[in-house]
Amino acid sequence: MKNISLLLATCILTSLPLHARLITATPGDYTDFLTTLVAGDTLSLAPGTYTRDLPLRDLSGTETDPIVIMGSPVLYTTMFAARSCCNTVSITRCSYLVIKNLELNGGGVFVDAVKGEGTAGNWAHHITLEYLNIVGYDADQQSVGISTKCHAWNWAIRKNRIIGAGTGLYLGNSDGGRPFVNGLIEYNLVMNTIGYNMEIKHQLDGVRDENAGTAVDGKTIIRHNVFCKEENASTGGNARPNVLLGAFPSTGHGTNDVYEMYGNFFYQNPVEALLQATGNLALYANVFVNHFDPSGYRAVYITAQNGFSPRNIWVFHNTVWTANSSGGIRLYNPNGAFRQYCYANAAFGLNPISNFSDTLDNVSGSYADAAQQLLTASPDLGVLDLYPQVDRLMGDVTPDALFASFTDARKDFNGAPYDWHYRGAYSGCCSNPGWKLRLDTMALMGQGTSGVVETLRADPALEVYPNPANTFTTLRYTLPHASVVVLALVDVMGRRLRTVFGGVQSQGVHTLPFDIQGLRPGIYFLRLTVGGRTTTHPLFVIPS
Repeated sequence: MKNISLLLATCILTSLPLHARLITATPGDYTDFLTTLVAGDTLSLAPGTYTRDLPLRDLSGTETDPIVIMGSPVLYTTMFAARSCCNTVSITRCSYLVIKNLELNGGGVFVDAVKGEGTAGNWAHHITLEYLNIVGYDADQQSVGISTKCHAWNWAIRKNRIIGAGTGLYLGNSDGGRPFVNGLIEYNLVMNTIGYNMEIKHQLDGVRDENAGTAVDGKTIIRHNVFCKEENASTGGNARPNVLLGAFPSTGHGTNDVYEMYGNFFYQNPVEALLQATGNLALYANVFVNHFDPSGYRAVYITAQNGFSPRNIWVFHNTVWTANSSGGIRLYNPNGAFRQYCYANAAFGLNPISNFSDTLDNVSGSYADAAQQLLTASPDLGVLDLYPQVDRLMGDVTPDALFASFTDARKDFNGAPYDWHYRGAYSGCCSNPGWKLRLDTMALMGQGTSGVVETLRADPALEVYPNPANTFTTLRYTLPHASVVVLALVDVMGRRLRTVFGGVQSQGVHTLPFDIQGLRPGIYFLRLTVGGRTTTHPLFVIPS
């Protein structure tokens, strides 16, 4: 049976209920629908080149029924080309909006790829950006891949690739007056930017109270991303760290907010630090590698900025291997009324850990010493493996009560349960079972694939027919040998709705009927996982 991709859906125009329409569009007509979208709608953009930008204004979905704008699951065949007049994806007064599966190509034009506009009175909340391939936004250091210059809260930015932008992500406006609050930034690849891979701006006292959506206490989670500045970086006064995390307000809402930054891979910066932060900050289970020695810059620098001093800081279970002669992990000028902890890290380089008043169970050594502790401490990324050697990076159990409240404090870089006898980002020895350090998006935890391999697409391994369908459809796939199989139905936000099958199946062809009665019309995905490899196929449900 021939596979059916999202391209088929471009032929299907149906009069679906207002609350859940599947609208298919092409480069010639997509703008006709942008002002008509309501909660529950999915605007499916056919493959092709779109040259009139994507202006999104006054679009409001709901938590259960977001508005979805998506390109083809065959990544990245739906492409928007930048124009000098406008930011490519422009967001104004939008909420519960999902934008996914697009390539945004800047072509060297001086605009931003995605921007929550900084116009007066603007806001944007519960925005999800995923599976965007952002390239060519490199006309200037001020060109940005993803930017928020408005009051922005509850954004999810995941599984995007930002290559060679002026700045990768710039969240919050430059004067600290329009904060970025309660974000989730995960599984992205940001590399070879001119300036920051990512900056989250500081927040001035009082600005959180200006908007009901930001007048809360919360946290921003930054996890499982790859941040690399190996090439193209500005020098001198324009040099920037891979990531800069600004301060939260010192009074009122946001005072107790925390950045949780864990499971990230920081790689290379010839001109600045890998990370600069003020906090509050929980920094754990990250891997930091820099073979350059930028003059005067530490690898991880926690310091005062914009009038705010470091407050509560928890640094634990990180692996740092850096040639920075000015230091590895450095705390500078903290606010003495708060606590700053540095526990159970493995840091290799000159002056590997400095200026923390509360340290415990850290393992440190020179840049060269890493070779005696880690599996393959090599400048060749192709063989780099910072997993511990046998009987290395171990000691007495580190007390964990200080860290128990953090989201994944009891997991290591690979997502495995952490044995608190270990030091550094990994818990275990001898053979690394997890994701290999490289310049790609990381594997989703629990799935053994990474990067482009596990992205949403119509895969030949899974056939679905009829498709579109309204009552029943049939699923067919072939197993080369007996395997554990999980077949699930998920929605456009990746939430599992049903398990179609779960268990061991024999070698051969398997055919399963699937009852779709009761599903609302729209786009869904059937996700087949066999032996750690996941493939995904779109399913179009139309009215009966």
